[in-house]
Amino acid sequence: MNLSQKPIIPLYKERTFTQKFNDTFDYFGRNWKVYLRMLTYILLPLSMFQALSLNTYMQGMMDIDKINNMSGSDGLLMQFIAGSAATMVFSIIGMTLVFGMTYALMMAYEENKGDISGMTFKELLPKLKRTMLRAATAMVTIDLIAALILLVSIGIAMVSPFLLVLPLFGSFALFIPLSLLFPVYIFERISITEALKKTIVWGFKTWGGIFAICVVISLIVSMVGNMASIPYSILLVMKSMVGITSDLSPIVNSPVYTIATYIMGVLTTFVSYLGYSILAVAIAYQYGHAADKLDDEGITSQINDFDNLANDGRNNSGNNDDTRNNAGNYGYGNGSGYDSNNNQGNTNGKPRFDEIDDFEKL
Repeated sequence: MNLSQKPIIPLYKERTFTQKFNDTFDYFGRNWKVYLRMLTYILLPLSMFQALSLNTYMQGMMDIDKINNMSGSDGLLMQFIAGSAATMVFSIIGMTLVFGMTYALMMAYEENKGDISGMTFKELLPKLKRTMLRAATAMVTIDLIAALILLVSIGIAMVSPFLLVLPLFGSFALFIPLSLLFPVYIFERISITEALKKTIVWGFKTWGGIFAICVVISLIVSMVGNMASIPYSILLVMKSMVGITSDLSPIVNSPVYTIATYIMGVLTTFVSYLGYSILAVAIAYQYGHAADKLDDEGITSQINDFDNLANDGRNNSGNNDDTRNNAGNYGYGNGSGYDSNNNQGNTNGKPRFDEIDDFEKL
């Protein structure tokens, strides 16, 4: 069966855990080529810069005993701190790019009825501008919440260290639902405040499903990422273990060895981001599950009523037309977000992917 003949994988659909898992990897199985190409455009340059800070950070981790024993110079400690901070900043930027690109492609997938194999970066750019802006806003919001929790934790620790268990469990319970903020805010035409409220409500109502799919996908992604990082780790460990007087010292300190370590660092970083894009898709399908299950309850039953009326030959009434349009508007019905005339609608904040350039309405 050709790609064009395969039915589209709907975003808004109530799913079991198995269906979320299968749809995530089925989606990537169909679109991995375009994802690899698009993510390479924006993430490979970032990975090249991040690998520099990663090398500094990892080397600092290898020499942490020197820092603890004060046998190293102050410059070694500052180098470790700088590498850690730079790696964190690059990671935040990278995750923003991952969610922005992944969801821009998912929008294009819906708009093009499941065929994005010929999508070019220029064609995707209008969507990408919107999704990147919203992904950055969502990331900043989550970071501010994390900073607030950190400040509260520091205050509690000053009163009693034993009370730290409260913010620890609280933050764990909170940040599981907060993973839905990215798809809620990116896919829907609502403010960040409204998105945050909806995320909290939907997130806690589907907490178990979010936790399960995130844990399983993260484990798989981590396994692949760890395998990809093995050559990089070996090169770093060998350089750290070889002494100045060792016969291998000229080798591990040679330009060729340094370049090889850097290239492996770039590969490790890039593969990690590819894995995070799979996690982003899984979160999107979890969001679609929550939306179908919790948002505007009763819409699915209305669509079923319409189908029954259509079977009875009464599909020419105005009410039926309204119901048909609602099915397309909400992403229900045919599972692609389109009505029977292939027109995509938009009501109550649901995404309308063919009007993404209208920034004033965002």
